[in-house]
Amino acid sequence: MKHPHFLSAPWRRGGLLALTLMGLSACDTGPNHGPVWFPLRAGDVLRYAVSYSGEVSHAPEVWTLRTQGPVSYEGDKLMKRHHSMGVAYLFKADEQGVRRVAQQTDLDREPQADTPQRWVLKAPYQVGTEWTTPTVPYLLMRKNEYPRELKYSHSTLMTWRIESITETVKTAQGQTFSPCMKVVGEGHLNLYTDPVNGFSDVPLISREWYCQNVGLVKFEREERVPSGFIMGGLISAEVLP
Repeated sequence: MKHPHFLSAPWRRGGLLALTLMGLSACDTGPNHGPVWFPLRAGDVLRYAVSYSGEVSHAPEVWTLRTQGPVSYEGDKLMKRHHSMGVAYLFKADEQGVRRVAQQTDLDREPQADTPQRWVLKAPYQVGTEWTTPTVPYLLMRKNEYPRELKYSHSTLMTWRIESITETVKTAQGQTFSPCMKVVGEGHLNLYTDPVNGFSDVPLISREWYCQNVGLVKFEREERVPSGFIMGGLISAEVLP
C-alpha cells in the first residue's frame, strides 16, 4: 500500500490567491525539510484515525508517523518518516517538490531505493500542477481466487493534480485547518469483473489534503467496482489531536 506520504503515500492539493502563490517559495522551511504544505521536521509525530467501508472492510486502526533525520543516503541528507505498520520512507525536498526516494521495512538492514523515485508533491504548488506515480490497488480483492489481493498482480499509473490551495478541513475530532491544499489522483485498472459486464475500467481515486505547517491531515482512497468477482471499498484517515 502507498502510505500516503505519509503513507505514503500514498500518501496523496482572487487577488489573495495570487499573493499566496507568489509567497510559497519564500515560505519553505529549507532543503530536505519540506515546504509548508509537507513539513519534514525531526521529532514531529502525526497520528491518524483510519476507517474502512464497503465490501472490503476492516476494524478501525490508528497509524503513527514519526519524522527523524537528517540521515545520510547515497551521498545526500534526507528526512526519514517511520510508519507504525513497520516501514520507513526517505524523502528529498527541494525547489522541484517532495520525492520519496527509498523505503525500509523494520526487517531490512538498508533502505531499498524507489525506482523510479516517487513524487509526493510537485512544485509549483498551485492549482493545475500535475504529476504521475505508479500505484497498486489498496482494497480490491478477488472473492474466490487466491491470492485475493490484487495489489500483488496489478499496477497502474495514477495522475495527480492540485485542485485547490484554499481548502478548510474540519475533522471529526473538532479540529479545523486552513489553508489546505487538495490533491486528487486518478488511475484505472481494466479488470474482468463478471460474465455480464466482462472487462470494466475500475477507477482508483485518491484525495489528499495537505495543510500549511502541519502536512497531510486527511486522505481518502476509493476503489469501487460493479458487483461480481471482485470486491472494493473506501479507506479514509484523519489526523488526531
